[in-house]
Amino acid sequence: MNDNISYGPHLFPGWPELYIRRNNSDLTIKETHERIKQTLIEWFNNHNPDNIISQITENMSLDSESNVNLSFMNYGDTELVYLASIGEKAKIATLINQPHTPLGKVKEEFDNLKRMVEIDPRFVVKPFAHFMKEKMGHEFYVSEYIDNAYCIAHNDEHGVYNPLPRYHFEKFTKEISSKIHKVMIALLVNYYDEERGRWLAETQLSGNDFLMTRNMEIKMIGARKYLKMSFEEYLDRLKKEFIVGTNHTEWTIAKGILINHKSKRPMTPEEIEKGIELWLELRKTQ
Repeated sequence: MNDNISYGPHLFPGWPELYIRRNNSDLTIKETHERIKQTLIEWFNNHNPDNIISQITENMSLDSESNVNLSFMNYGDTELVYLASIGEKAKIATLINQPHTPLGKVKEEFDNLKRMVEIDPRFVVKPFAHFMKEKMGHEFYVSEYIDNAYCIAHNDEHGVYNPLPRYHFEKFTKEISSKIHKVMIALLVNYYDEERGRWLAETQLSGNDFLMTRNMEIKMIGARKYLKMSFEEYLDRLKKEFIVGTNHTEWTIAKGILINHKSKRPMTPEEIEKGIELWLELRKTQ
């Protein structure tokens, strides 16, 4: 039974099936979408004693009998993103793996985001809980939802996707674009895991790793990988890798690029240097 769950209408233009990245299974896109839908419904269903709402009550005050609406609101290379509206007021983001994303990758990102919250909670979206339905080939996590946030992206131009009044792209000025790049670099450095000697890698700055709140604060929402390397090597790689535009292709991997896996718009050396300087300022205010 799933009488407390409704699916759609969706916030993102088009039907979710348009954005599903298939794996090598024999399932059609329609069948794949149905598995995604049923996985989410099962975990939000109030007849499931281990449902999501029962597991995140420490983060939010929720009624386990509340009605839930699931609405597709965005997508990336790793996950599809749904908004779960619980009852009259509560909202959480739900990120379920794309079919071509192997099981375990979403859990890795969930754990990385949890660690980032421990390092500095100011500039990262807080993850709540991780769930897996191995038989269906899916896993997902639920996290804090930032209401009507802008998605920072590179197309032919650098700008944001604004969900209001309907999803559309807005171009940055050259000055704003430069400021955004500096903040991105500052935050990548800010989330150095000093205790474990690890740095963020496999970043996707073009649409998947950062959002901007309606108050113009920038937060990280993606953290696919941490890699061990020295402070000096990481800064050196930032300066070399982000002056090149990439798009997470075999070319990126073949070139030995560890950090910048998707950043279609190259940064200038000055933006990177200023971003590192901004990180030093962030440390003083922590």
